[in-house]
Amino acid sequence: MLAIIQHNFTGIDGLTVSQRPQPHLTAEGVLIAMETLPVVPSDWHKETNPHATAEQAAQLPRVIGIGGVGTVIAVGQHRDQQLLNQRVLVMHPQGSYQEVICNTNPDWLFPLPDTLSNEAAATLTAGPGTALVLANFIKQHPSDQIMMTGANSVIGLILCQLLGPAYPGLTPIVSPASQAYFHHILPDFPCYLANHVKTTTGRTLLIDIAGSPRLLQQLSATQHPAEIVSIALQSTELTVPFTFVHEDFDPLIYQHFIQDVTDQKLQLPIDRSFTFMDTQLAQHYAKDTHSRGRVLVDLRH
Repeated sequence: MLAIIQHNFTGIDGLTVSQRPQPHLTAEGVLIAMETLPVVPSDWHKETNPHATAEQAAQLPRVIGIGGVGTVIAVGQHRDQQLLNQRVLVMHPQGSYQEVICNTNPDWLFPLPDTLSNEAAATLTAGPGTALVLANFIKQHPSDQIMMTGANSVIGLILCQLLGPAYPGLTPIVSPASQAYFHHILPDFPCYLANHVKTTTGRTLLIDIAGSPRLLQQLSATQHPAEIVSIALQSTELTVPFTFVHEDFDPLIYQHFIQDVTDQKLQLPIDRSFTFMDTQLAQHYAKDTHSRGRVLVDLRH
């Protein structure tokens, strides 16, 4: 079977499409033919730096990817036999960018309703759970102003929806090129350019989704944040209290999000899909262009 392999830390262009043996079905396993995979920043970060994420995935070679959507093609004797032929969302941090994976953890496998598309379900990977962590942090640390970089990203847009347009002090920050896009997706929400944010004297909590040290420095020079909370950077040279946060996986949360997306209570922006053989192009597109929703890789074409 085909898989996308990282052999070194030279970046996206160091990835290869390689042949690997298909995993064997175990008594505790479920074989899944993968169909739709999300392109997530953690992958291209890991492809350049072994310490880019909390997982510190330095064991090479490795299959990239942390999850996706597929169809169950075989079920081990100790698993629920009704899973056979079901579409599922699966979390697979051992590497999901391969034609077939073997899931051995029932908590990481989520059958999908017929009305939920592969694309929407795949976008749930590495998005809503992280946004929920940020939302809870914000609610537990009352502030006069919540400045959010990368508000036009998938996680930023979800975070805005979790908080709501009337959340006190919410200040989503976008680039000039992304302002119209943000308003198109969330017309009820305000958004601001970094240069146009007014200086405030109250407590400012700076939520960093964009991962831009330059932008953090620019905002810190005028806003004097009480604290910076980042999902993209693990440290900063700024003399400001700094916290790095990441998602603590909870299957109940994902079941809740699946239902919310199915019921259209939560919008998950989707940009475009690439073929499996064009995974490098997909990562370059997601990394080098302004975020317009989740980029996907489709194994069905």
